[in-house]
Amino acid sequence: MRRGFRWFGYIIVAVMGGLFALSGFSLSGSIEGLVGFAGLLAVGVLFVLAGFETPLTRRFGWHRILGLGFAMMGVVNLLTVLFSWADGGLLYAVATLSLAGLFAFMGFDIARDGPHFDIDPDETV
Repeated sequence: MRRGFRWFGYIIVAVMGGLFALSGFSLSGSIEGLVGFAGLLAVGVLFVLAGFETPLTRRFGWHRILGLGFAMMGVVNLLTVLFSWADGGLLYAVATLSLAGLFAFMGFDIARDGPHFDIDPDETV
């Protein structure tokens, strides 16, 4: 499972890099775009980091870094709905807030090695 999250992180970083290249290497369009780009790039980096055995993962545990990535994904979703509250309508806001809550719960439960997600904190690469 740990390797799978590493590859998921690679995909997120590649998609963010592709979108950055398609935008003409410019993030000056809006603060919402910058926050979303930087947040999802950080999520991808955290997922990749959780997939490797590093001093950071040995010290804190890979599952805590993975949980931080999921919690950060929830924060990015929350900021997305706050920035575009008037644009998307109520259904979009409710769906995005629900997704943000789900990601935050997943991150918290994975980081504390809770009972809801079967993550083995002692799993090796």
